[in-house]
Parts: sequence; structure tokens; C-alpha cells
Amino acid sequence: MKKIVNAFLSIGLVLLLASCQSNDTSSTKKDKSLDVILSDISHKYNVINYGSDSKEININVEDTEKASKVKKDIENQLKENGLNNYKVNVHERNIKQVKKEDQWFELENKALTNLQETKEYRNVTTKKTEVTLDKPVVIALSTPVSTSDDSVKTYAKGIEQNINRFLQSQHVKDPYKIVIYDKDDNIINM
Repeated sequence: MKKIVNAFLSIGLVLLLASCQSNDTSSTKKDKSLDVILSDISHKYNVINYGSDSKEININVEDTEKASKVKKDIENQLKENGLNNYKVNVHERNIKQVKKEDQWFELENKALTNLQETKEYRNVTTKKTEVTLDKPVVIALSTPVSTSDDSVKTYAKGIEQNINRFLQSQHVKDPYKIVIYDKDDNIINM
């Protein structure tokens, strides 16, 4: 009788240990956070950048990737992890274009900061322009002056010289064009 009890106890103990070690493969929820999912995606594909808020995920991938494939992968991972409330936007971008945009964004900011160190140019701001691979970059600046001011041409010339000097000091090779606007959005340097 003692042998039978020991046998049942041994079998029960083996079954208990085996059930503790088995994985629950019926659950598909992995509990990854959004940050982990996006990090995994950026390692798996040629991701240029990504961002998200509480409703949307925006990802730029190199144009060597298929946006639809990346989007589907993200949506699948979100679903597997119970994160179904996001709209996913994936855009294919030319990496040379992105680099040129980033380069000129940084140059424009530095040039404007340099320009605004001069008291008379403190209120000059930049205007958004499109940077393309096949055309000269347009640096558009808004000023607080009016075309009716007598010194408007001299003012615009001073801005142009300052920007040109700065860009030359940065050894800029790309062609560019400076367009300066008055407070009423009229071009004052052409």
C-alpha cells in the first residue's frame, strides 16, 4: 500500500512540475509596449524616423522598403499586443531628399540665429519652403519692414549679405537662392 501511495505521489509531483513548465501557447498577447514595437520595426526595416501620439503612428521609411508591408507588420504587432486604437501612417522617402532637407533645415536655423544677433534683424523669421533634389534651395525670410520704407532695399541687401557670408563660412556647395519678404508678403530683394 505504501508503494502505491508513493507511486501516486511521484506521478502527481511529475505532472505538477510538467504543468508548471508548460507555456501557454493559446494566448497571442505578448504585452509589448508601443516603444518596443516601434524600436523592433526600426531595426527590421530601413526606418528614417518615427513618432506617435495617443491616436496615430507616423513612420518614414527609405524608398527601398514597401510602405504597405511595413504598415501591415506594425498593425499585426499592435493587434497581437492589444494596441488596436492607433492609426498607422507609413511613407516611403528618398534618403538623399531627407538628408538634404535635414541639412538645409539646420543651416537655415543657424543662419537665422546668426542674423538675429544683429539688433536690426532680430525680428526676421524664416518661411517654410520646399527643398528638392533637382532645384536650388530657396531660403525665404520674412521681415517687419514695408516696401514703402525708404531704406527697404538697403535693409534687404544687408540681410542677403549676412546670410551669404554665413553660408560661405559653412562651405555650402548646394545652389541656393535668398528671397526676402516685407511684412505684407511682397518680395523686396529682387
